[in-house]
Amino acid sequence: NHLMVLGLLAFKVTIHRHQLYFRLHNDLKTPPFSIIFQGITRQHLDHGILPCIKYFINFCFYKFGLEISLIVAVNVIGQRMDFYALLHSCALLAVLSRRRRKAIGEVWPKYCCFTAGLMVLQYLLCIGIPPALYPWRTAVQPLTSNVIKWFYLPDFAMKPNPSFIFDHLLLLCSSLQWQVFEEENRAAVRLLAGDNVEISRSLDPCSFNQFIPVNNFLHCCYLDMVKVFVFSYFFWLVLCLIFITGTTRINIFCLGYLVACFYFMLFGGSVLMQPVRYILRLWDWLIGYTCFVIAMKNLLS
Repeated sequence: NHLMVLGLLAFKVTIHRHQLYFRLHNDLKTPPFSIIFQGITRQHLDHGILPCIKYFINFCFYKFGLEISLIVAVNVIGQRMDFYALLHSCALLAVLSRRRRKAIGEVWPKYCCFTAGLMVLQYLLCIGIPPALYPWRTAVQPLTSNVIKWFYLPDFAMKPNPSFIFDHLLLLCSSLQWQVFEEENRAAVRLLAGDNVEISRSLDPCSFNQFIPVNNFLHCCYLDMVKVFVFSYFFWLVLCLIFITGTTRINIFCLGYLVACFYFMLFGGSVLMQPVRYILRLWDWLIGYTCFVIAMKNLLS
């Protein structure tokens, strides 16, 4: 594993030095953003399938890094299912309670420090302490092995699992997202990749076409067909996932998913024609309930 890490570091440094030499030799400027395809900007996004793919290869994490980081955080909670997973659940709820992207960006450095601190603490717990100093084993009524495992305490009878691959992936994604929050405020990056400004919550969906700089898509090319699928059927695809989540297991938590699914299906596509503030409030409640279920399942496991 150490040789693999050294090999990857050497490979990265080689590529970086080669790019630096190539730019100096050809008198090229270093781009303000680390991208693969040069010359692809936000203006090329709607020119076809191939420019769209190139754009998202360049700026996928810039546009969807926050969502990717939250997905990785949920994956960490599902993989660990212990006391530190419960702490991650509380941190996830605290971040999502900010709702707006700008507000999340203000607390994101604290979330990164929280993730890094948990990793350091877990590493120290894996190193352990002398066996004679284990009060949870030497007490008159010692803790059971399952409780010790859930709290991730050092134990001479059953060592804690030292695998931090998912925690490291979460720290990596959250650190990259911290960098995105800083770079999206730079004018040069916004001109190249577009802005991440949220739409106003006071707008009426019927007047969206006044604020969208892209022409209407009516099956003019394959990219327009993809847009029709995403914007017309993705809502129903999400409802199918909610229904599957609610019917996979039979417990009190799944009842909330079924209620949410049937509520959205009752009103259908008319929900999307409501004011933006009303639509986002519904999805905020659904996301908040999902985070609550994740935390409760981890606590009751």
